[in-house]
Formats: sequence, C-alpha cells, structure tokens
Amino acid sequence: MDQAEKARKTHVVQPGETLSGIAGKYGVKVTDLATWNQIADPAKIRAGAELVVSPPAKPAEKTYLVVAGDTFSGIAKKFGVEVGELMALNGYEDPTKLLAGSKIKIPAAKPKLKKYQVVAGDTFVSIGKKFGVTAEALMKHNGYADPTKLLAGTTIEIPAKPAKPKPKPTPQPGTGETVYTTVAGDTYASVAKKFRITEEELRIYNGHRAPDKLPAGFKLYIPSS
Repeated sequence: MDQAEKARKTHVVQPGETLSGIAGKYGVKVTDLATWNQIADPAKIRAGAELVVSPPAKPAEKTYLVVAGDTFSGIAKKFGVEVGELMALNGYEDPTKLLAGSKIKIPAAKPKLKKYQVVAGDTFVSIGKKFGVTAEALMKHNGYADPTKLLAGTTIEIPAKPAKPKPKPTPQPGTGETVYTTVAGDTYASVAKKFRITEEELRIYNGHRAPDKLPAGFKLYIPSS
C-alpha cells in the first residue's frame, strides 16, 4: 500500500453496524463505500473488518519543466496530448510566449483510437460488428450522415466502446433484517421516507431483484439505519 492509500481514513466495523449506517456517519455514499472496499453484498459486513471510509487521493498532477528549444507542439507530441488542450490548460493563447524554465501542466493523455481502412464491400454495419460498436456510433464519430457515402480506401476512426455499467451488488437478507411488503401506491421514495433512509440506499440494498416500479405485495429488504 502506498502513502496515499495509507493516508485514507478507515473505520473498524462494530457489532450491529450496517454499511448504510457507516456511510451516513462519514457523509459518504453507500455505493462509494462498497466500491472502495470491494464489497459485493452490502448486507454482509462482519464486525472487526476495517473499511476505508474516505475517497482515494487524486493522482498528482503531471508537470513539465520547459527547456530551451521546446515548443507546445513538441511537448504535446512527447506526452501524446493535443496542442490546444495543453495551451488551454496552462492559460496560453500565444505559443511564442512559452519560456525556458517555466513549469507547465500536462493534461491526461487520451487513449489513441483505432483506425481502419475501408475495403470494397464494407458497410458501417459490418465494420461496427467487427469492432463491437454500433453503426450509428461509427457514423457519428466520423461525421457521416449518409451511410452510402462510405468509400473503399477511406480511413475511419473506431470510437471507444462505451463502458459497461458495473452490476449492482445483490444482497441477501441478513439476520434480524426488516422486510417490508409493499401496498398499492408505494414507491421507492415513499418507502425510503417511511424508514428514514434514502431512495438510493433502498434500491442498492435490494440490488437486481428490485423492479423499476413497485407492485403491491412485493417484499423489500430494509437496511438498518
């Protein structure tokens, strides 16, 4: 564990404590607490476990000491970033004002996108299937409104795949847990208010089993507050 990790605040779980209660105590979200501690099931935390209860430290900002002969384009190429972004981050409008001995901030490098050379018979649909992206995303990224305008020999960029949302943990009922049976007209918000918890906590605690709209007679697990 590095120094940044060691500096994070921790909490030792006491008998009877719940993840939602600990989250409330430190003013953080239950979802963040579960993520920071790699907890798949919020209903199962054991007494004596040490939990991280503060966000991770932000990575130190990268800086560069300008030397004689440096230019924004040269520095941008060195770090794999855009010239315009590099200048904007450091408040420069005139690239000739860059002076040796000054320190500039380096923006985070963006992942390089794949390029593909279109061959005869290719379509946006077929290329999209090849790279796991939609034809619509491919067309939008490359500025095409008409799919018939795609010509053999053209080089197009393949957009990054959208990040898959992480599955929410599916808790199991624990010992002494409150179970509430819904009635007609109940919503997550109204049930959460009844038990003095947040709607977000209620949804997360019930995981994948919770429908979008609550039907009457549905059993909800209520986290201890």
